[in-house]
Amino acid sequence: MSTFHELFDLIGVLAHRRYRAAERNLAAIGFNHSEARILTILGGERELAQDRLSTMLTIDRSNAGRSLKRLESEGYVVRYRSKLDKRAYVVAISDKGLQAVAEIDKVKDGIVREFFGKLTRSEAKAAIALLQKTLAGDETAK
Repeated sequence: MSTFHELFDLIGVLAHRRYRAAERNLAAIGFNHSEARILTILGGERELAQDRLSTMLTIDRSNAGRSLKRLESEGYVVRYRSKLDKRAYVVAISDKGLQAVAEIDKVKDGIVREFFGKLTRSEAKAAIALLQKTLAGDETAK
């Protein structure tokens, strides 16, 4: 197996482990991976066009829609029609959603420690730089 094939396969294994760890740990506070990502993104942006948010999630729109529907019904986010385009919706995070982001961040801190505990800070920075270099040349990532 070539080095690049090995790297490709290893990234797949890591992605799968990351997803499973996130699902398991986030379930303990009542969220799935998609819901936590939505809240985390909105925690930084405060509000976004729903189409833009779906694009940022890099998941199927129907999956994003289900997650948004649940978050909205439980008061974590609010959706309203865009003032600029009446056909479009804007999603905004509520105060309850912001509180949830703080919980999600704590859970993510634990996942990160568990997942990357054997790496030094400089090793993590080197891995980030290499992965960013790979993404910079990948048109499908945009």
